[in-house]
Amino acid sequence: MIARLPVRDILIAAWLVIAASAVVYADEKLQDWIPDALAIPEDAEVVTNRSVGSSIRLLSITTGADVDALFAEWKESLDTNGYTVAQGAEDMLEPSIEFTGPDIFNAKIIAAPGAEDGRSLIEFDATLN
Repeated sequence: MIARLPVRDILIAAWLVIAASAVVYADEKLQDWIPDALAIPEDAEVVTNRSVGSSIRLLSITTGADVDALFAEWKESLDTNGYTVAQGAEDMLEPSIEFTGPDIFNAKIIAAPGAEDGRSLIEFDATLN
C-alpha cells in the first residue's frame, strides 16, 4: 500500500507535520519581553501566548510553585533590577504585581484562583513601548 502513495503526497504530509510541530513549539516558549529579573518556575507550562498588534502582550502559565513566595521574590527582583513596581489597594487582596521598566510601558502579573490539580494560573499582561 505504501508503494501506491505518490511521493508528492508523502512530502506534503511530512511538511505539514513539521510545520505544526514548529507552531506548537513556538507557542510553548516564553515571550522575549519577560524581564530576566523574573525567574520563571521550572515546572511552568504555557497556557496562552498572544501578541496583539505591535505592543500588547498576553501570556499565562500554570505552576505548582507557591504563588505568594513567587510574587514576593518577583517584586523584590524587579525593584532591584531597574523596574518601577507599583503597589495598589487590590495588590494587598490578591497576588498581583504592576510594573514599568525598560521597553515596558506598563505590565501587570496576576494570580488567578487555584485550579483543582493544585497548580496556579499566572497571567501576564503588558503594553510595550
